[in-house]
Amino acid sequence: MNILQGEGTRCLLARPNLLLMLHLGMVHVLSFGGWQDASLKLLWVVALGVFLLWQPFVASDNRLRPVHAAFLWLGVTLSTVFLGPWLLLIWCGVLAAAIGGRVLWTASSSERAGYLFAFGYLIVVTVLGALPEISTGVDTAPLSRDVIARGMPMLLPILLFFPARQTSERRAGAFDLFYGLLVFLVLAVFVLGALAYMLIGQVAYLDALIKTSWVLAVALLLVAWAWNPRAGFAGIGASLSRALLTVGMPLEDWLAQLGEESERARDPEAFVAGAMKRLFDNPWVAGVSWQTQGPEHVLGPQLVHVCRYRTEGLMLSLSFRHLPTEPIRWHAEWLLRLVAEFFQVKRQAQALQRLGYLQAVYETGARVTHDVKNLLQSLQALCYAASQPGDPAQITAMLGRQLPLIAERLTNTLDKLQSPAGADRTALPMDVWWHSAQHRHAHVSMTWCPAEVSGAMVPAALFDTVLDNLIHNALAKRQREPVLQIEVRLEDGVLTVADDGSMIPVAQAERLFAGPVASADGLGIGLCQSFSLAQEFGYRLSLVDNRPGRVSFSLSAS
Repeated sequence: MNILQGEGTRCLLARPNLLLMLHLGMVHVLSFGGWQDASLKLLWVVALGVFLLWQPFVASDNRLRPVHAAFLWLGVTLSTVFLGPWLLLIWCGVLAAAIGGRVLWTASSSERAGYLFAFGYLIVVTVLGALPEISTGVDTAPLSRDVIARGMPMLLPILLFFPARQTSERRAGAFDLFYGLLVFLVLAVFVLGALAYMLIGQVAYLDALIKTSWVLAVALLLVAWAWNPRAGFAGIGASLSRALLTVGMPLEDWLAQLGEESERARDPEAFVAGAMKRLFDNPWVAGVSWQTQGPEHVLGPQLVHVCRYRTEGLMLSLSFRHLPTEPIRWHAEWLLRLVAEFFQVKRQAQALQRLGYLQAVYETGARVTHDVKNLLQSLQALCYAASQPGDPAQITAMLGRQLPLIAERLTNTLDKLQSPAGADRTALPMDVWWHSAQHRHAHVSMTWCPAEVSGAMVPAALFDTVLDNLIHNALAKRQREPVLQIEVRLEDGVLTVADDGSMIPVAQAERLFAGPVASADGLGIGLCQSFSLAQEFGYRLSLVDNRPGRVSFSLSAS
């Protein structure tokens, strides 16, 4: 069955302050002598029912199992039979803790004021109602208990003027257990301290209440200051948080151990094995187990109390020697989570290393492929020139000049496969390289502008690669524009290749060197590779002019 049912119940749940007012009124009646009347004891049963409607711990629509209903009935019956001032005093403390724990959860200041009013009313009922019922020696003079018993209930309707909202779902977050326990303990210290001071100091009860309240207020102020001070000291709150976060093993020590293990073991699986072995050395750990890609590894016995943590490609388990508390379990889960995070970082580093190797292979293969394409285009041009009518002696001489150069370039290309780590940094005098380039491309119809070249050294591999790529791009453009004129110039160490054809589209020109571009004549990666190679040598490849009738590229020192 449901704990609470009916339309009237829903109306009461919508007005929690009314429920609290009714409950406080019944407790008031019982505390001021009503517990001695057998007929008024039935108010205790009603008060408990009203409390079940108001309480912030369990949702009202939960179903009670028969066992729980039996225990509830037994508790209500026994408390009603043995109802007395001591039970009422303890109940006032529990109710004060419930109200105090809900004050911290409440966001609205006006709603919080209503709960504080109820809390103050309950304190008065406790010290002037329930406590004097315990002993006849507790005298409230000069205050009259009869006047207080009849007059105080008139203040309860004030509680209805404070707003209060019903929580849609009662849960643990609606009540601060730590704050509630603190309120209960403070109230217990206040009541027992007042009684002790009255008996030992032989003073009146009201004087003992006033002096005890002052001492307790000063003590709470000191605790509040020490909890979160302003003079540079971290405070009790920080110390308590630190203690809760370092149960069993300080996190900083565990991080240091994980760092040492990470430096020692490069392989992720070896790191996890070493970290779990270090965790197994702690006295509160009975056994550990872990599993990555292969079989599960186990150290020590696997007991009933186990904390597990799973993530992608990893399963960690830790067995406790004794039943762990929630802070211990939470702390152990964080230790395992740190192991998993280090493991994932190592896996990512390993994956990045593989990607770096694959990228080196790709870049080397792409450069070699592009060089082979240029060589094939050069052989194709030679074959075309050899097939044309002319003097066989001249054709033979041309082939005799070009084939050794092509063979040398092919040898250099194959050498790149043997040592892909870096480019050939052989340097040649500028004039030697210039004449060699003219000789190598003598069969191509283009203009070599006369220039004064010095004997300064230039990287031959870079200049050869860039020049071959730019010339072949221009020749491919000439196939679309037959009258295209190509011009090559070398001045002051700046190599320029230009043509008088159509301009490159602006959108394509903006990303010409950023990556591969769509090309109908090749792979579309030649300029990107030439640009990267130029940066590696400390040079800069750029598009100098891009307009109709003038498209030029230049290679210059950065």
